[in-house]
Amino acid sequence: MKLKTWLASLAAISFMTACEDLFEDGSLQPDGSKPNLTVKNPTANQTLATSKELRIKLTATDKDKIKALEVRVHELGGNAELVNFTTFPDKKILEVDTLLTVPGLRTGEYMLTISATDFRTNVASKEVGFKVKSEN
Repeated sequence: MKLKTWLASLAAISFMTACEDLFEDGSLQPDGSKPNLTVKNPTANQTLATSKELRIKLTATDKDKIKALEVRVHELGGNAELVNFTTFPDKKILEVDTLLTVPGLRTGEYMLTISATDFRTNVASKEVGFKVKSEN
């Protein structure tokens, strides 16, 4: 019976030690490990045909899970954001491949900004500039 108690205590100590990095100071302060973002579409300086849809393909990863992913699109030289939404995935690996309906996406230059925040409040951002031309 003492052996079982000893093994259970050893297992509990091992479990607590494995979680040490989350509770080392009693808070979830930034740990310097930002999420990793890879934007696959649109690519930098890509030229798209005038459309109402924008394909966004990206991967976000983090050891502490992605708490929030923000996607913004605005026209360069313009103040208004055409797209501004946030999702809360709660995943370590997030794959996004979607078509966004973007009203007002006309000929011009645009900036896509992606920001990912993990559960320790570390933030990573990527910006990708792209162009839109008429189909003529």
